[in-house]
Amino acid sequence: MTTLDDTRLIAAYGTGLQSTRITRQPDGTIRWQRSPGPNHPTGAYPPVPAAFTEQARTASSPLLRFATPHDASAHHASWDTHGPHSAARALLTEDDPTQQIHDTLGRLGNHLTTLHTRQIGRPHTTYQQPPGLTRLQSWLEHGRGPRASAGFHHRLRNQLGPDRLDKLRSYTHALLQPTSHDTTLHGWLTLGSIVPTELKAEADPGPGDAVLSGIEAACGRPEADLANIVGELEEFRLNAELTGTPRPFLHRLTATFLQHYGPGWDRAIVAAGAVARIATHAHDFAAYVGWHPSLHTYIPMLADLIDCDGTTALPDT
Repeated sequence: MTTLDDTRLIAAYGTGLQSTRITRQPDGTIRWQRSPGPNHPTGAYPPVPAAFTEQARTASSPLLRFATPHDASAHHASWDTHGPHSAARALLTEDDPTQQIHDTLGRLGNHLTTLHTRQIGRPHTTYQQPPGLTRLQSWLEHGRGPRASAGFHHRLRNQLGPDRLDKLRSYTHALLQPTSHDTTLHGWLTLGSIVPTELKAEADPGPGDAVLSGIEAACGRPEADLANIVGELEEFRLNAELTGTPRPFLHRLTATFLQHYGPGWDRAIVAAGAVARIATHAHDFAAYVGWHPSLHTYIPMLADLIDCDGTTALPDT
């Protein structure tokens, strides 16, 4: 059995939603461990559906895998990977990301196409709806929650106005509405759960990237997963512009991701979903971290995005 003395801590961080601990194991693999935070909406992770594990395996390759936990319970999940940092960290700390990040986003688009080929009929009992969207929907409707949830909702409601707020609600409803082509979804696909392999040498392709998957496994329309990545990249781009450090390559990453995913997705739904993704992150920060002055910048950002129905998040075709 591995003991704490056999591992080396790389990072540990958390919010009221979830905590993460990253350690290097004696064999060189890097273990990501997550557990629900004190304000997690249900306080526990749902079981990973067996059908999702099967589909995740089908959609994986030696270059990128949808990794399901090797050890999981209601209160923890662990994945063994070959990378110490997420794609989000790379994009937030590097002036211009390496070719590896471009390759990773392209592979993700390509492999996600396969993950989404498993259609799921309704009604179903083994899959949840996309958890980020359900968090946002509940908060937009009721305005309640921990920490700064209520205060931020009050500011958002007053400053956006009723028409924009209704539009934001409609985006969430459209993404959660059952359709005839609902499929297996990652469920809460974020750049923070994409773990590029740690390169040992420039020419070394490494053992493959990992996407931490399973605990948010969901069913719904494929655009929900696509919008999560598109919205997060757009959030990074807009925040970079606000600080006077434009990062146009982020739009190129979005284009790479979507081109590798291929056709068949609804452009308007993905654009609207990108706005919902940014709103969800703002809510999650208020609810699970607390108030911060940067939340003030999210209200005009969301207003501008709602006014154009999120179209700035998508590259021109």
